[in-house]
Amino acid sequence: MIKAIPSTRREYALPPSVGGGGTLSALHFGRVSNPLKLVFIHANGFNAQSYATILEPLGVHAVALDMRGHGFSTLPTTPDNLPNWHVFRDDLLYFCDHYVKAPVVMAGHSFGAVSLILAAKDLGPKCAGYVGFDPVIMPPLLGRLSRLKPTRNFMRKNLPIAARAGRRRDVFDSAEAAFDNYHGRGVFKHMTDDVLRDYLTGGLLPHEGGVQLACAPLWEQAIFCAQGHDTFRAIKSLPEKRQIIFAGKNSPSTESVQAKVRRIVGAQNIHSDDSLDHLFPLHNPMLATDALRAMLQRVALST
Repeated sequence: MIKAIPSTRREYALPPSVGGGGTLSALHFGRVSNPLKLVFIHANGFNAQSYATILEPLGVHAVALDMRGHGFSTLPTTPDNLPNWHVFRDDLLYFCDHYVKAPVVMAGHSFGAVSLILAAKDLGPKCAGYVGFDPVIMPPLLGRLSRLKPTRNFMRKNLPIAARAGRRRDVFDSAEAAFDNYHGRGVFKHMTDDVLRDYLTGGLLPHEGGVQLACAPLWEQAIFCAQGHDTFRAIKSLPEKRQIIFAGKNSPSTESVQAKVRRIVGAQNIHSDDSLDHLFPLHNPMLATDALRAMLQRVALST
C-alpha cells in the first residue's frame, strides 16, 4: 500500500479590499510540486482538515481552504452584519484569481458547495468541473426575507440548527477533553475517530491554558441565518461538467428546492440518495472520494 504524502499547510494573503484583508489558510494534499487539480471547500463550522480522509486517497494535488472565521484563517468576521455569503464568494474568487493558475475541479460540502456556486460565474473556465455535496439551498422567499436583519435575528432564536450553534460550547481544557465531549454525540455520532480528530486538529486554537474552537459559535450561527444570496441565479453558471449529490435524510434543501435545481442543472447531473444524511461526506468518506475521483477523470485531471 502506498503511503499518503503528508499534507502541507500554507497561508495566502488577501488585501484589505477583500473583506478587510488577512490570511486564508489552506491545506494541500498530495505532491505540492505537481499541478493543482482540485479545490475543496468545507461545511459551516468545520475546516479544511476535517476532509483529510476524503482528499488524501485521491492521490492528486488538492487544496482545502479554511474559510473566513474557520480553522487557521485570520480573516475578520462580523457576525452581527452578515446578510449573505458574498464575502465567502469574494474570498474564493481572490484566491482562485491569484493562486490557481489553471483549470481545476471545484468541490464543496454544504455551505462550501454553495459558496462555489456563488463564485461560478466569475470563476469561468478556471472551474473545469464541479461537485456539490448536499448544498444548502433555501427557498427564494426565505432568501429574500433573510436580507433583513429582523428576520436573521428571528432565525437565530427559532431556526433549530442556528439556535444550537449559538449555544455551542467552545472552550475546553485540552484537545482530548474536546474529543471526549464530541465523541459519539450529535453530528459526530456516526463519524470515525479519525474524522473527529482531523476536525479537532484543524479547528482548535490555544486559549488560556486550554483550547478553543476556531469557528466561534456566533459566527457559525450567523452563517446559518445569512441566506440573502440568490443561489438559483448563480447555479446557472456552473460548468457543463457538474454533479450535485443531495442527501435524502435531513437535507436542508427541501424536495421542491431540489426539483428546481434539477430543472436548472439537468436531472442527469443530480443524484439523491434516501440512505444519505446531510453529513454523508464525513460519515462515508469513500463515497465522497469516489465522486471526486470520477469528476477528475471526467475532466481529464485524474493524474
